[in-house]
Amino acid sequence: MAKSTGFQFKQFFIAHDKCAMKVNTDSIILGSIVNTTHCKQILDLGTGSGLLAIMLAQRTAYDCQITAIEIEQNAFIQATENIHHSPWADRITPIQADILQLTLTDKFDLIVSNPPYFEHSLATRSSERDLARSTPQSHLIWLEQAKKWLQETGHIAFILPTETSERLIQQAKHLDLHCVEKWNIITKEGKKPKRSITIFSQQMTAYIEQELIIYQSNNEYTQRFKELTKDFYLNG
Repeated sequence: MAKSTGFQFKQFFIAHDKCAMKVNTDSIILGSIVNTTHCKQILDLGTGSGLLAIMLAQRTAYDCQITAIEIEQNAFIQATENIHHSPWADRITPIQADILQLTLTDKFDLIVSNPPYFEHSLATRSSERDLARSTPQSHLIWLEQAKKWLQETGHIAFILPTETSERLIQQAKHLDLHCVEKWNIITKEGKKPKRSITIFSQQMTAYIEQELIIYQSNNEYTQRFKELTKDFYLNG
């Protein structure tokens, strides 16, 4: 349920009135799809409101620890508040930092990100929104940094515009990262994919490609989308 200040999920509320980027379907899909089996350490890069970190806390066991990184001050404050008010505050550690300047000693089983989309985009009126939407360093540099923190058998999952995702898959080969799974996200039946969830590994395994359609032609959620998100949406 959407409110002017945030979004009510089944087990938690996400306030986003201080964040440049609001609760969106991309993070909800990524948080619902990514495989968290056996994860003990998870890292969320660019956590924003903290939504993705909190979703993954809901989906994981009591002994799974989640680290959530955010550079922008207002978003970090809001993420910290959202985490504090969630049922899993003891398992999520928010850190305000630039991921390219951050030193972490832990290695992670899963690294997730709904990163800024518009590389080299024109500046917006809001410096906070610039930080949320634009990553001059490029997604490849984010991926390279993520690899440094990845367990040998771990996975990195990004959700990006489809064209950007395709480019990153090719670039990742130079980092010895393999795309082992890809989800093509289609907004409405009959349309082309606009987003892709791309999952990378240092291990070369059988490639899996799947498709998720959010809306049927009658503008109702598809059964598969409802099934994936049923633990989060109030109407699920």
